[in-house]
Amino acid sequence: MQKDGFVSRNKIFGATLVVTLAIMLSKVSGLVRDQVMAGYFGITLETDAFTWAYFIPNLFKVLFAESLIVAAFIPIYSAYLKKNQREQMRAFVNSVGSIMALVFSFLAVVIFVLSPQIGQLLAHIANQQLDVANFVLMSRIMIFSMVTLSLSGLATGILNAHNLFTLPAFAPLVMNIATVGFVVLLSRQLGIVSMAIGAMAGSVMHLLVQVPQLRVSGLRYRLGIDFKHKAVREMFALMVPILLSLGAVQLNNSVDYFFALNLGPGNTTALTLSWRVANLPLGVFTVAVVTVLYPLFSRQAASDDIQGLKKSFSLGVREIGYMMLPATVGLAILSYPIIKVLFEHRMFLPEDTRKVAFILIFHSLGLIFFGLLMILNRIFYSFKNVVTPLKVAAVSIGVNFLLNWLLVQVLDVGGLALSTALVALCNTVILLIILRKKVGHLGGRRIIFSYAKMMLAAAIMGLCVFGLWRLVDDFAYRGLTQLILSLGAAIGAGGAIYVLLTYLFRMEEVRFVKDLAKKFKNKGFRR
Repeated sequence: MQKDGFVSRNKIFGATLVVTLAIMLSKVSGLVRDQVMAGYFGITLETDAFTWAYFIPNLFKVLFAESLIVAAFIPIYSAYLKKNQREQMRAFVNSVGSIMALVFSFLAVVIFVLSPQIGQLLAHIANQQLDVANFVLMSRIMIFSMVTLSLSGLATGILNAHNLFTLPAFAPLVMNIATVGFVVLLSRQLGIVSMAIGAMAGSVMHLLVQVPQLRVSGLRYRLGIDFKHKAVREMFALMVPILLSLGAVQLNNSVDYFFALNLGPGNTTALTLSWRVANLPLGVFTVAVVTVLYPLFSRQAASDDIQGLKKSFSLGVREIGYMMLPATVGLAILSYPIIKVLFEHRMFLPEDTRKVAFILIFHSLGLIFFGLLMILNRIFYSFKNVVTPLKVAAVSIGVNFLLNWLLVQVLDVGGLALSTALVALCNTVILLIILRKKVGHLGGRRIIFSYAKMMLAAAIMGLCVFGLWRLVDDFAYRGLTQLILSLGAAIGAGGAIYVLLTYLFRMEEVRFVKDLAKKFKNKGFRR
């Protein structure tokens, strides 16, 4: 397994590092976009209206343009590509592209027409605390991004199947830059609507930036659908369990948003901003680990190498913990200065900082479990088992609703973030129990021993960071420059202390980070 894992990493590290860099830039640019929105418009009825108007097309993007393409389209397309069956591949791509264009165009028109009714429904849930007029206008502007983003997801799938990752990975960065540009240029004249125009224009650029490279496929797109095509039927057969599973996750998010909407103006935006900050370490480092290990999971499951799979799983779980535990501690301790640096400008007020920082503490508590869920879901997918994650996700909807209702009584909007973390913990435990029954012992002693060392190192790091921040507290809040310098020093010192401690503890997981850095230096920018 060690040899197989080493070879696998050598083959995919280069592409992984480019994608990781692109994801990092995308996440950072997304934060910049959120900074611009918060700075120009604060967290208000207007920003809540934008958040909800954007939620609908973004939901379809997550379900179809990202997840369905990765899970169903790419494996089928890759099989045709490997066998060089060009005619079958052309018919398959044309059919899928035509179906997506027609279906999403129809849905966009329906939502465009029904936007006033949707707005009134949301306003009713929010006790009339929603800017319905702006919601309707922005929804109608952005809803057709469903079409552009679905086709862009298809383009991404084709390029990834041809081992082309760079342009697709940087496409979200282009979209975020476009959104920021339109806000800067048009916000004085159009207000929050400039965000919607920027998001729609960015979705078009998200597609267009990938189009030139599609010539590598040698395919010419023509409108046409062959419902009898074997691959078309296969893809849409896979679609149902995949979308149900992902839909359950998105429904959980919707439940959180509905509760936040009912708690008053700005809470939906505050919840979203907190999650975006928490998602930065999760989206960058966890995705890197999953990208490296998922091909290995799939190969070991296919060859029935259960022992190798368990060792790979143990490695993934330990690497997730190695990176997410210090991130959790750091975000919880430094939540207030982090939010103050990122967002407290112009229309984003000190009380807004306190609200979002409070939410971020609870979101950070779930980072480790969100990361472990990514690994666990990939393990089940490696066994071609999409039903088990679906069932667990479905159960979590009821748990999430109950926890939301209970916790908002005590923690207000912060209870929604804590509920999300607890639901992730619940899902992780259930999937671990099911996986252990399926494959036997998972190397629990080794994992627990490693986690004990990580938790000790993270706790010591946390105490040091807390003490350091107490020392620089007076200096830090004298101005933005002092705050940035102090925060950077605290984060840098915390990271150095944690890495040093884990090195002194002789932790095997440190080698993974060293490999990442070495490969990044040697190969990362050559691809």
